[in-house]
Amino acid sequence: MDLLLPRDAASVPATRRLLAAALAALGVEDHIRSDIEMMLTEACTNVIKHAEHGADYTVRAMIQDRRCVIKVIDSGAGFDAERVPRPDPVAEHGRGLLIMRTLADDVRFSSFPEEGALVALEKHLTYGEDSLGGLLTAGNRVPVMTGADPETDDVTARLFELARDGDTERLVGYVDAGASVNLSTDRGDTLLMLAACHGHPETVRALAVRGADPDRANDLGRRPLAGAVFRKETGVVLALLDAGADPRAGSPSAADTARMFGHTEFLAWFDEYAPPPA
Repeated sequence: MDLLLPRDAASVPATRRLLAAALAALGVEDHIRSDIEMMLTEACTNVIKHAEHGADYTVRAMIQDRRCVIKVIDSGAGFDAERVPRPDPVAEHGRGLLIMRTLADDVRFSSFPEEGALVALEKHLTYGEDSLGGLLTAGNRVPVMTGADPETDDVTARLFELARDGDTERLVGYVDAGASVNLSTDRGDTLLMLAACHGHPETVRALAVRGADPDRANDLGRRPLAGAVFRKETGVVLALLDAGADPRAGSPSAADTARMFGHTEFLAWFDEYAPPPA
């Protein structure tokens, strides 16, 4: 789930309900759902109250196997979470960080100068008996991204390496065996993003055919097509356009990047791939 939201208090309950519905459909146990909803609420509320810049923010939630990762990304200046004083537990305000740290299995705060800040929250999932989530995780053949098992961490790192190297055959072998085609690094770079940035159009095409999102931005809002245009990776640009990437999505978009760096030969291609008028 990837949502671009206005910095408005009304966005918080709407986002919470969407994620809660997904968790309920999978059969995540009630107490885990309640923890995740509260974590998400605190992270979003923190952005709305304290991010000084930007009219919107992004909520990205990934549910994979028995792991839920939520990233809340804003365009503010960020903060040093370790320097925030611990609040009085009985106080009515200032408890957001304490709540997130208490309920999440792992919390990560990152600030990117002039680009924004990120809060990443991770929670281990447990499923009810005979639930959809339980059935799906029981059938997984490749362990991916559990975050707790060194063996699975090695598999994940290997997948990222294969994407960077453009080892298409071996990479899609893992994907076809059950690895997530939209698997991403801790900074939000997907397998497709890594393949695109390292100049491997055939790997990009193979991942796109298997359902990889050609427009998925990383945690800094950067998209594969804009990166390929910046690097003048002609083959990758064509592969992404064929996969349906939008040259006008994002800021800066691929079209903006082409103009900015004088790669105007790409603009004619973008016109050819323009969506039909509404």
